[in-house]
Amino acid sequence: MGKDTQIRLMSAQLAALMDVGKAFNSVIKVDELLQLVATKTSQLLGADRCSIYVVDMEQRVLWTRASLGTPRIEISLDSGIAGAVVRNQGLVNVPVAYDDPRFNASVDRQTGFRTRSILAAPLFDSEREVIGVLQLLNSRRGQFNEEDEEMLTSLAGFAGSALQNALLFEELKRSFHSVLAVLAATVDAKHPLTAGHTARVAEYTCGIAEAVGMDHNEVEMLRVAAYLHDYGKIGIRDAILTKPDKLTPVEFEEMKLHASKTTELLSRMHFMRQYAAVPSIAGFHHEKWDGSGYPNGLKGDEIPLGARIMAMADVFDAITADRDYRKGVSVEKAMEYMRTQVGTAFDPELFKHFERYISDRFGVTLQPRPRG
Repeated sequence: MGKDTQIRLMSAQLAALMDVGKAFNSVIKVDELLQLVATKTSQLLGADRCSIYVVDMEQRVLWTRASLGTPRIEISLDSGIAGAVVRNQGLVNVPVAYDDPRFNASVDRQTGFRTRSILAAPLFDSEREVIGVLQLLNSRRGQFNEEDEEMLTSLAGFAGSALQNALLFEELKRSFHSVLAVLAATVDAKHPLTAGHTARVAEYTCGIAEAVGMDHNEVEMLRVAAYLHDYGKIGIRDAILTKPDKLTPVEFEEMKLHASKTTELLSRMHFMRQYAAVPSIAGFHHEKWDGSGYPNGLKGDEIPLGARIMAMADVFDAITADRDYRKGVSVEKAMEYMRTQVGTAFDPELFKHFERYISDRFGVTLQPRPRG
């Protein structure tokens, strides 16, 4: 390789490293960042394929978190080149894959790909524990060289940090949602027949939101709000919450206080920015399109979009689930009733998406609504 060519190659590699560094600071979704690292690594080092593997020490397997040209792959830690990287905690350069006794050809048989050369580096977390592997397949120059090894080691530093962030975020998210489930269960557990109400409202709310076209982050925010939508009921007397008969007008007025109590209690909690609207959406799900709802008598677009969606989910579950004083109605009967509330309780445009979701979710054919 001539000196000028080598300089141009090094300049291109440095520029690509800077691109990855900028992306590391700007890409919020870690999976997107890992996919970018895989793409840039493959381009820089002239490889046919690049994969980022995650280590699962408990199951003693590696699985692909990001990959180019292959579906998700799971391999044993006790075999293969990637497994050797984890076991030895060091880079491995294999010039001819099928000549190396450590090579596991089962993946080639599974994918139909023919591996010739391999370059793989470990991904370390901040404690210098191996949490993954960055692996390249098939150098277009025939074999990977020392410059490739140095470049892969540098890129592995970015990928290791990104992967650690992804794993930590997912663990935090699982913990967060498990706490939400427990909080919701404390309300549902007040009365046996309400068990599962919160989880169903969350499912329906998210399904409607997806039908509306809301993005992933908005849907996740609504999931959190739905799990907490009745949290204010912890401030309502058990005699009312567990009453086996219909509530009297006076008792119903007390029950209605749970909406404002929900907003009040949730407003005391610290929510990260993505979930900042949770208290108002959870507390306003009893507001009605015509302004006759509670707690604030909001009307039309004054009601947050998420609360308008949740209102439909909440009513649908309330009338299809069994209660002490009545049996739940069928999906078709529930929709007949809810159609009578369009324009009063429910946003007419949103209700169209709600009908489509319910039809798909329960496999029912709903009769067209009459015009006018």
